[in-house]
Amino acid sequence: MEKEASPRSELQTLEGGLRVLWERVRLAGETIVRLREERSALQARVTDLEAQLRASERTLAGERETLKKLEAGRIEREAEGNALFSDGERDALAAKVRDLLARIDAYL
Repeated sequence: MEKEASPRSELQTLEGGLRVLWERVRLAGETIVRLREERSALQARVTDLEAQLRASERTLAGERETLKKLEAGRIEREAEGNALFSDGERDALAAKVRDLLARIDAYL
């Protein structure tokens, strides 16, 4: 013959099971709250980093534009510099400069 469990022991077993289940639900709830807080903090960090990236991209674009303007100005100045003398004039000026440097070296 099988021994039947008493109603009191069944009730205790059921209460124990419910306590374990309640503790697991409580821990799961705490974990969910913690994860939501972490998610919110991470989303705020992502938003901040995206704003920093956009600011850096704007700065970089401005610096690239400045660099293009400086390069264009340099090219323009070089073109103007080349237009001041023809090839013959440039060679004649270079010869005069060499002659002057030679005289200065001889004097020293």
